[in-house]
Amino acid sequence: MDIVRQSLAITFVFALLATAVWLMRKKGSLRIGSRKSQGACGVLESRGKLILSQQHVIHVVRIGQQDLVLALHPAGVTLLAEIPVKAEGET
Repeated sequence: MDIVRQSLAITFVFALLATAVWLMRKKGSLRIGSRKSQGACGVLESRGKLILSQQHVIHVVRIGQQDLVLALHPAGVTLLAEIPVKAEGET
């Protein structure tokens, strides 16, 4: 009998979680998927990535008016370079 009660409790919790996620997506406060597919323009934008090995990746990320080159590895994240973004009229 305890296993039936536990199974019902777990099912109830998952149903509540699914309902909460559905409501948040419907209101627009939760976005699942890439920003490009949704057309959103935010402060943080992924510009590209280069996979070096299974555990080592280099990312170029734009934050506001600056591009950051980041190395991701098992020990963490390392900032490789900061590149200011030039305005349209600048050369």
